[in-house]
Amino acid sequence: MQTASKFQSKILSRQTKDQDYDIYRAGLEWDLTDPIVIESADDFKSTQRWKERLDPYHHQVSNLITFCRRLPVTLLADDVGLGKTISAGLVISELIARSRLSKILIVCPKVLCPQWKEELETKFDVPCVVATGRELLSADPGDTGAVITTYNSARLYLDRLPEDRFQMLILDEAHKLRNLFGTEKAPQVAVTFQKALQARRFRFVLMLTATPIQNRLWDLYSLIDLLTVARGHENPFGTPGMFARRFIADDKEKARQLKESARDEFRSIVYGYMSRVRRGDAQLSFPERFVQMHRVQPTPMEIDLINAIAKPIQKMNRLAQISILQALSSSPDALPAQLINMARKGTVPQELSQIVSGIVKRMPPSAKLAGLGVLIDQLKKNNPGDWRLVVFTTRRETQTTIQNFLESNGLTVGLINGDSGLRNQETIARFKQEPPACRVIVSTEAGSEGVNLQIANVLVNYDLPWNPMIVEQRIGRVQRLGSKFEHVSIFNITLKGTFEEYIVGRLMEKLQMASHAIGDIESLLQGSDVGDRDDDAASTFEDRILDLVLAALAGKDVDEDVRLKEQSIENAKQELAREEANINSILGGMDGAGYVGPRAPTLPPLERTMNLREFTLSALRMLGATVSQQRPGLFLAEEKGRQEFIVFEEGISQDRRVSLYAPQSPALQRLIKRISESGVHDVRDGDLDPGPTSESIVRNWADGLGAQLAGARVARVTRSFSGEALLRVRATTAHDSYERLVSCNCIESDHTADPADASGLSAPEHLIQDVKTLGIDTDKLRAAGAQDDGIAEFSRFYLERGAVEVKAAGTDERKRKKLEDDFTPRLDMTLVGLKGAVKRDVALRGRYTFPSGGLYESEFVVRPSTGQILNAPQTGKCAKTGQTAPIACLAECDSSKMQVLKHLLVSSEVSGRKALSDLTGICSLSGKRALLDELEQSHISGQQVAKKLLKTSAFSGKRAEPEHFGRCLFSQADLLKTELSVSEISGKAYRTDQEARSGVSGKVGHRNEFTTCHETRQLIALVEAETCASTGKKVRPGILVSCDATGKRVLPSELGTCAASGKRALKDQLAMSSISQARVLRSEAVQSSSGQFCLPSEVETCLWSGKRVHPLDIRACALTGLPVHTEFVTKEGPPRLKPLVEMLDGTRRTADEEGLWARIGDRMAIALKGGKPRIEAALLSPSKKHLAICSESKTMLGLRIRQMGAIYDLSDQSIVGKIAEGKRNGTGWAASA
Repeated sequence: MQTASKFQSKILSRQTKDQDYDIYRAGLEWDLTDPIVIESADDFKSTQRWKERLDPYHHQVSNLITFCRRLPVTLLADDVGLGKTISAGLVISELIARSRLSKILIVCPKVLCPQWKEELETKFDVPCVVATGRELLSADPGDTGAVITTYNSARLYLDRLPEDRFQMLILDEAHKLRNLFGTEKAPQVAVTFQKALQARRFRFVLMLTATPIQNRLWDLYSLIDLLTVARGHENPFGTPGMFARRFIADDKEKARQLKESARDEFRSIVYGYMSRVRRGDAQLSFPERFVQMHRVQPTPMEIDLINAIAKPIQKMNRLAQISILQALSSSPDALPAQLINMARKGTVPQELSQIVSGIVKRMPPSAKLAGLGVLIDQLKKNNPGDWRLVVFTTRRETQTTIQNFLESNGLTVGLINGDSGLRNQETIARFKQEPPACRVIVSTEAGSEGVNLQIANVLVNYDLPWNPMIVEQRIGRVQRLGSKFEHVSIFNITLKGTFEEYIVGRLMEKLQMASHAIGDIESLLQGSDVGDRDDDAASTFEDRILDLVLAALAGKDVDEDVRLKEQSIENAKQELAREEANINSILGGMDGAGYVGPRAPTLPPLERTMNLREFTLSALRMLGATVSQQRPGLFLAEEKGRQEFIVFEEGISQDRRVSLYAPQSPALQRLIKRISESGVHDVRDGDLDPGPTSESIVRNWADGLGAQLAGARVARVTRSFSGEALLRVRATTAHDSYERLVSCNCIESDHTADPADASGLSAPEHLIQDVKTLGIDTDKLRAAGAQDDGIAEFSRFYLERGAVEVKAAGTDERKRKKLEDDFTPRLDMTLVGLKGAVKRDVALRGRYTFPSGGLYESEFVVRPSTGQILNAPQTGKCAKTGQTAPIACLAECDSSKMQVLKHLLVSSEVSGRKALSDLTGICSLSGKRALLDELEQSHISGQQVAKKLLKTSAFSGKRAEPEHFGRCLFSQADLLKTELSVSEISGKAYRTDQEARSGVSGKVGHRNEFTTCHETRQLIALVEAETCASTGKKVRPGILVSCDATGKRVLPSELGTCAASGKRALKDQLAMSSISQARVLRSEAVQSSSGQFCLPSEVETCLWSGKRVHPLDIRACALTGLPVHTEFVTKEGPPRLKPLVEMLDGTRRTADEEGLWARIGDRMAIALKGGKPRIEAALLSPSKKHLAICSESKTMLGLRIRQMGAIYDLSDQSIVGKIAEGKRNGTGWAASA
């Protein structure tokens, strides 16, 4: 993996005042983005957001560091009660402060939504919106903030949210997604989040749970799978089957036992993705909780009040029932106010409201007030000097009643409610004073969010909300980590013998103690029958209490139901304790098994040229504001009639109109943006009047030679820059980025522009759009930016992280490529400022003259800033005049080879060569001037003529003017006319040195017109010669003879004599007899079937065909002994006449000359000397002179049958040759032995 870079330049405007550039640079320094590299709390950027409201513990700081090291996905599995919400808030706050985050989606159980909202808003100043159901689709917390929703709502609508709406996802109680594996069918909510994480819809993911394993090892496998999917890894546990084989010791379905041999590997994999802090590891002081029910005897009229509503309430809707009963439990003053309001809306009968109001008007002070007074007396007695008490109530009417009661008893009371946040803070400040200015605070729920009252250790629940989460939040105001008290006392005031005591009081007391032991009220509710294992367990608990209270008011016995509910809470407590022990057994402590990976980057400290106050005040003045100090720490900035009071530390002024200028504060960010948005430069001109200065430098040079400068023009200008180039370098990965302001020291030799025209003489532009025109080499700046120590170290870390992440992706190329892209730093470099000077090297073309004349021009490169000539022409001396001049002004005389001033030389009109005038002359032929060595005397005319105009005779070598020359038309050579003659053969001119004469006719001409007779070797004219048609040889007339076969005229030696006819013919017309070896004309010879020849006198006659043929084609028939041509004999075996063989075999039955058969039979009988042969077939020969016959002869009374063949001569009427005798069998005829 290699980093990729992009370079650009900001448009820079010249500073208007001397300090503008320095202020602009300071603004850039304050605007740089820090990387998410946190090694300790000192590295926090978000402290300003929460430091007045929060002091995080070490393990919470460690959780933030762990998240940053494991970007972008982490699971925090701290034990309950260790403030995972605070850890998440720190992560959110830090990412917002570093401009990495604006919108967060938090998914949690419904019961925890208010807690998340309160924690983030009151402790971290992060706006939150709780949105459930379809509200989630349109929920918007503003520019920066969080949307809090439930798992059920996310399951229904997550897929329909725009993919870019949120940058971060927080999953609280992430174990709710545990059944993704190890079950027949994964829950839809788990599948929904698995798909969202797989699609990488969120840049950052933080998962929280105190119980990563609730029942089975599959719980943790599911969570690790979600984490690896979100990071683009392969699950290190392998497939579900591999996980079961490697890690599960018991049944695969139960999966409750981990293989002991795999414990270390299991923990190593888990802690590679999860961070966990146990209570013992955190070593925090958490005060014990003592819960006590403070029962008071109700007055008779309070009993009447309960009875008055007992029956009517049974018929109302549940919301009205809860509102009325909770008002009744709060105080007699709260109930009529509730009923009057409901009667006005028609929710309850007007009559009921009037009855209750009438009872309350006659009532004495409530029994609860008296009980509260008793508690306060006990506090005074036990700790008279330092007692403090917090009283909580749900109703404002009750708060007022309590206030009036206590103040009437001489106590100073502080109030906390939703009316005034400022007053609430003042109340808390008075409460915390030593000694306290008020010892009692009476608070409602609306004003208690985010309030820290741990200075007190006694809390009174004057009335008990039916939502146990609200009760826990009340207790959390005083029972906090780091409290100076070893225990806190919780008193729940209830009316003895009423539903408030034996239902609400009993169940709440049980829950409060169990929650303290377990540390997780939500899990406790879900694990008990009271919460019915519902996602919104707190609401379900309220419903259960309502049912019990209504039953009690109806006169039913609810004691057994309440006891069962108490037992269910106890059972849930014990089960959660067992789960915690199981988790500790399987996972143990991290014991150094935390982050393992590349070494965190060690980045150079940011050194700012101005501190915050100096920059702010200077920047405001730069923008035109008038700044004055009002008092220490408070400043007033006035700009265009607008006033702004400014402080640099919190607490200087409580006035909301005062703007705080502190790191990451909105006011400072706005100022930085105004300052740094437009680029500024401080680039000066390093040359004073560069044009005239450059010309003056050249003039001085001319004067030094004794020459006079006639003028100078600028050929090109090369700018160079020296000073500081300010680069803003940003290294970016998918989840992090880091900015550095890199100051590059530019020297002129490195930063030189391409040569430009005379416009380069102008002063540096007010608005610099292209820095290359100044000479800036952006490639060198790019290299300097990439080599910056901080950027290189940041890149090193993420390249190493990338290698680890890519390896974790396994063999999935798509995942590997995505992770490689995510973790490969991209460098964006912007040139944001310049401070320095622009100087020039000017190239001029100077024109000058010498005393001897001439106008010359040379190029000079001068540096106006130093008065130097960087490139002056090299000089020499004129050999003619002795004048010193640039070498370019001198030239060599082509005749004398001396160096002289160019204007003293004369050019040859013939060659263009130059020489001094006294070394030239005039050509008599052309009248042009030429150098003397270019002229030559003509051999004919004796005149001086330019050499290139003279011709040279190819015969004599003499040179003369062209008019004295002619051309030999045979050799194409030019010769003097006196050296030419005319041919008697062709009439053409020819050179006389190549003359020839005919031995036949005596004529003369050019030698190319003659040849030599092949036979006599005499020289003869070509037109007189004859040519042998066979050899092509030339001979004089009378030598050639004619061929009798072709008529061609050839040399006698080319002919041969035919042995048959005596004719003379070309040798290729004769063939050799294969019989006598004599030569014979092919046309007169006889040719065999194999291509052999013979003389006509050497042929033989075929008896069967009568043809005269080559002896080589004659075969003696094996049957008759007669000579027969090969075409008529059999091919296989001894040669036999084929027609005779076919008749003997019985395959031919030809009956030619049948009238002669009787006579022929007689002749055969004579030849055979007996017998009576019978003719079977006869075939006439092609010559019509012979007849092939086949006959049958029977002897021995017909027992012996023979077939006989013979040739009958028709002219002699006799049998010629032998008679073949034999017998037919199955395969044909066979001769007799």
